[in-house]
Amino acid sequence: MLFSQNSQIILRHQNIFKNKKIFFSGNIQDELPKYLSSIKTGLHLSINDNVYINKTQNINKPNIYYNLLVSEKVVKNYNTLIYYWPKSKSEAKFQLYNLLSCFSIGTEIFIVGNNSSGVKSSIKILEKWTKLKKLDSAKHSILFSGILKYKTKFILKNFFKTHIWKDLYIKCLPGVFGYKKIDLGSQMLACTFSKNIHGEILDIGCGSGFLSAYLLKKSPNSFVTMIDNKESAILSSQETLVSNQLKAQVLSSNLYSNISNKFDLIISNPPFHDDLKVNFNIINNIIIDAVKYLKYRGELRFVVNSCFNYDFILKKNFKKFSIINKTSLYKVYQALLN
Repeated sequence: MLFSQNSQIILRHQNIFKNKKIFFSGNIQDELPKYLSSIKTGLHLSINDNVYINKTQNINKPNIYYNLLVSEKVVKNYNTLIYYWPKSKSEAKFQLYNLLSCFSIGTEIFIVGNNSSGVKSSIKILEKWTKLKKLDSAKHSILFSGILKYKTKFILKNFFKTHIWKDLYIKCLPGVFGYKKIDLGSQMLACTFSKNIHGEILDIGCGSGFLSAYLLKKSPNSFVTMIDNKESAILSSQETLVSNQLKAQVLSSNLYSNISNKFDLIISNPPFHDDLKVNFNIINNIIIDAVKYLKYRGELRFVVNSCFNYDFILKKNFKKFSIINKTSLYKVYQALLN
């Protein structure tokens, strides 16, 4: 079993966890919660992760809580928190404030993260509630520990950021793509939408819901399905729809994992990063599998950085394709099935 650098540093101290009731949360990227010995193990997932949801064969079966937020009821039987720091500081604050508002005073807290993720800022961010000390550092990762001294308050609505673009109100939670600002690539893709678009549309990786909201404004008779694998994105998209009095179906899905029907148009501004690592598998899978989920004469339309070339993979899977908009930073591909 291969473990991430963050998990390896936890394993260096595995003996201290044997007699604890551990609750895992944050940016967990491997199966350590299944293998770390403890009295009781809980696992909080806010991302649709098939590694944990679909597999039942494991050594230490954790209790899985799949939701955006945790509650006092969920964590009341745990006395230890192991939190994996994400690449977004604002997302870490959002998640930790929720977690620490639910755990009892006296809970042991362990925070682990890569040096490049900004995990060192956890000391200052949490100084009102716990005094974190460095327990260990190795392989570009750091492990901090502390005891919860005071409880914090968590108010969900305070974490939403609102962007305004062409009379649209875009709601976004920390950690969701587009939180700091509406991405220029997304704006460029949106500007290719017209009232001529109609039928059933699938928005892959909907994030804040910006693309779907603008498409529905341009073409209100369209039937839009929005999917994302992050619960924070699902809620952000739902809030964006409500704020603009729009209607669409919003689903939790890891790419096409929860999709069974076919569409006239698939749109996406796909990520090419998986946490801190570059990952082109996401866009490749969107392109390759789109053929299965498009109707006759269906279309795939997506935006990517101008430096990336997808001509080869598009030529293998679509009858014809073209670049319908381009700048020095981004380009929009249009691929036609028939």
